[in-house]
Amino acid sequence: MNVSCDACHTIYELPKGQEGILGCPFCEHVNRPKQDPPHQTVPLSDSHVLDRSKTMLGSMEGEVADDGTAVRRAIAGKMIGLPVNLDAALVVLEGEGKGKRIVLNKNRITFGRKQADVAVTDPEASRQHCALLLYGDFAVVKDMGSANGTKVNNRIVKEGLLKSGDTLQIGTTVFQFMLSLKTAHSPGR
Repeated sequence: MNVSCDACHTIYELPKGQEGILGCPFCEHVNRPKQDPPHQTVPLSDSHVLDRSKTMLGSMEGEVADDGTAVRRAIAGKMIGLPVNLDAALVVLEGEGKGKRIVLNKNRITFGRKQADVAVTDPEASRQHCALLLYGDFAVVKDMGSANGTKVNNRIVKEGLLKSGDTLQIGTTVFQFMLSLKTAHSPGR
């Protein structure tokens, strides 16, 4: 008899007459026999495919988040460009150069170990890891097929939105995206 564990949902075989006595071989949870026998279910044919977009599972830390729709909505009708009355910068929170402030003075900034605007010497960074596109008061991060992924606020993204205060992680190097009002001595004023 096959049993699905109530705790970890592992399916395992239970010998006849052992119902409710043996625990799950993976989590050791003892699955009590059900009071009512389950209704007879009919297996789905090949034409029925599970639509994963209709599940209630969300992205968790370390999982790949699908922020593509939010990014498309945010950039709809907007032109890539530096903020007019704000200074854009990245501050290194963790990794080589901790505490360093990197002024963002281009619309598109690339990150990676080689041939990048911002050199990331982290061994977990790809040669061409990701790109940051400025759209005034926010930025869009686009992963460039990196081996270890790009994280925005601890979520792996293919593309994601960065607002002031958000974090960008490449390998073990963590940056914080910062926007601040231009001062009298700010470049570009």
